Amino acid sequence: MAEVYTSFVDTFFADSRSLVVGVGMQVIVVGAAWLDTGHPVYLVLVMAILVTAFARLLQMRAYREDKLKAANLDDEAKVRWATLWETRYLWLGCAATSLIGIYAFVAMHVAYSEYTVISAFTLVFATLPTVVGRLYGSPKLVSVIVVSLLVPTSLGAALYGDLAHLSAAILCIPYILLIQTLVRNIRSSVLDAIHGRWKNQEIAERFDVALNNMSHGLIMFDGDLRVLVANRTAKVLFDVPSHINLEGRNFEAILRYGKIRGVLSARQVEKLRRQLIPMILEGGSKKRFVLNDGRHVEFKSNPRAFSGAVLTFEDITERINAEKQMVNMARYDALTGLPNRGYFATLIGERLKQKIDIGDCALIMLDIDDFKHVNDTLGHSQGDALLRAVANRLKDFRSRDVMISRQGGDEFMVFVPDMTPGAEPGRLAETLRSTLTGVYELSGEQVHVTVSIGLAASTRDEFDLTKMMMKADLALYRSKALGKGVWSVFEESMDAEYKRRQRVKNELAKALDKDKLTVRYQPIVDAKTGKIVACEALSRWNHPELGDISPAEYIPLAEEMGMIGKVSRSVLNRALRDCATWPETVNISVNLSAIDFRRSRLLEEIDDALATSGVVPERLEIEVTETAVISNEQDMIGVLEDIRSRGIKISLDDFGTGYSSLSYLHKLPLDKVKIDRSFVEGIESGQTPIALLRGVTSLCKTLGLQVTIEGVSSDDQLNLVLATEGVSRIQGFVLGPALPPSSVLELARHTLLPVSPVRLVEPAVAAS
Repeated sequence: MAEVYTSFVDTFFADSRSLVVGVGMQVIVVGAAWLDTGHPVYLVLVMAILVTAFARLLQMRAYREDKLKAANLDDEAKVRWATLWETRYLWLGCAATSLIGIYAFVAMHVAYSEYTVISAFTLVFATLPTVVGRLYGSPKLVSVIVVSLLVPTSLGAALYGDLAHLSAAILCIPYILLIQTLVRNIRSSVLDAIHGRWKNQEIAERFDVALNNMSHGLIMFDGDLRVLVANRTAKVLFDVPSHINLEGRNFEAILRYGKIRGVLSARQVEKLRRQLIPMILEGGSKKRFVLNDGRHVEFKSNPRAFSGAVLTFEDITERINAEKQMVNMARYDALTGLPNRGYFATLIGERLKQKIDIGDCALIMLDIDDFKHVNDTLGHSQGDALLRAVANRLKDFRSRDVMISRQGGDEFMVFVPDMTPGAEPGRLAETLRSTLTGVYELSGEQVHVTVSIGLAASTRDEFDLTKMMMKADLALYRSKALGKGVWSVFEESMDAEYKRRQRVKNELAKALDKDKLTVRYQPIVDAKTGKIVACEALSRWNHPELGDISPAEYIPLAEEMGMIGKVSRSVLNRALRDCATWPETVNISVNLSAIDFRRSRLLEEIDDALATSGVVPERLEIEVTETAVISNEQDMIGVLEDIRSRGIKISLDDFGTGYSSLSYLHKLPLDKVKIDRSFVEGIESGQTPIALLRGVTSLCKTLGLQVTIEGVSSDDQLNLVLATEGVSRIQGFVLGPALPPSSVLELARHTLLPVSPVRLVEPAVAAS
């Protein structure tokens, strides 16, 4: 409201020319009265009118100068400033109208003539409309000026004396009220108009802000395709300069701008003209276009109710790219960029549909040998780098018209849709093996990599991906069983092996639940006395239908199934219960796998088994392999120290088969070392140097470790082992097969003389 009030006050001082004209007319009218009557009072009034007019002109000038200074005032200060000038105007304006009222009073009561009476009423009532028209903004000012104008006039008419003048005097009173009402109505109408204009202006500004800040481009057309409204985004899309106004231009002009600015090619302009113009006029589905700079734009038209249409369009480049990225993520492996399992199957299906002629194809499955070792020793980032490097070599192989996929983990798959007629699948597998085998540079680290490969071949018309994957997987399983860095081609016998393996796994789970596994004990004798000093507990399984199943078959399956802990607990508990029935001179030795040492409840299980059996910890030996240590050296050492602190002996099993055997002899908390059978095989024939065995035993003796020689299988080997200095104990088939617990008790009652090797045989009571 401050702005409205100051605007009203500003109108008081706005028009100096009308003031000059009005004063000139007043001087002429009053001067004519002096000429008509000769009375000097009219000359005085003329002089007063001129002086007052001059003062008002000076006041207008002062107002304009002061207005510039007040431009930066806040609303409250500006209202005070306007009120001050309204008051100043009131005094001079009241003085000016009072002079007119005085003239009317003088004309009717002091210096009377017919001219003066007529001119007085004319001048008074001619002034009133100008008062209403200029001063409606200030009801107070109007009231004061109207009173100063009409009161002297009505007083002069009343003093004239006759009924007509008296009636005129009385009519001035309602006329004052009429003027007041008229001023209020005009003021109210003006205020309503101002508020309406402001509201419309605010709406227009909001619309303009919203329109020009839309992410969508918008152009509104009339029925002749002339632009009515176009927002800023529309100009940016067609690269129209900001200073160019599109309103009133034809749609063709916009397309020309796009072509001139290089946004649209001539071909694109023609395409837009052909497809968008009908859509603008008639409406229709959304249409997408690609501009010269690669942006994707989507257009949509909504016809208006009467004529014309509103065309909206959006830059959907980011959305298109995001959709492409999502499709890419759904189809390709993020690490290697190769097709994933699902998309690989789709690609194979599409490829097989392309050719009708009969031919052979192959599916190859491969994984990286010891990949987990790379992750464990070098870190997962280096493992990821190795996967990318292998994938890059596979991509080079892809140029030979094959399809590559990463199936997950370190497993990759290769599909060969067209094998050369007469080509052997083995050659293809060997080519792939040689391509991938070798040294890989991984951020300064060199890693030698081998791969295991399984291959299955089929004719294209009989190819079934699910069955072929199963066959290739079986061939891969065979390769892993044979060793590292080899390949295998699927054979039907593998299917029988797979079915047996699955059955063994199922039966093993049942056997573990019902505790059907048994334990046999291989004697360990003292090399000097020949007495049994310990037995190694060996897990055994006799199935009612499958017969005796080798531990070499079911122990890896138990590890694969996550059930090796059950096997170890069963062997540990039963072995300690049996050991409790033997003489105290006979200890028990139990093997634990690498997985066992990662179980959090291992120590608790050992303590429970000892407590339940009543066997003292010193009679228990825990055997650990180097492979188990390598998998997690630091944690393994901590667990072994906890076990040894209980009085339990620790023995390093299969010594000499690991990666860095000698380094573990002083790192690990060991009591004993079991020399692997590979040091014994062939020593009687000279194939294995006896000096090697003697060197190892001498080293262990120097380190204070007891030495057990495993795998002694013949009398000749036994004689050579007994003759080797530093050998503490002997274990092997030459001393007899693995025995049931009752047979161990029988043998423990006999003392073997060290004068000559005596073979331990299972007593008849045990055999029965």
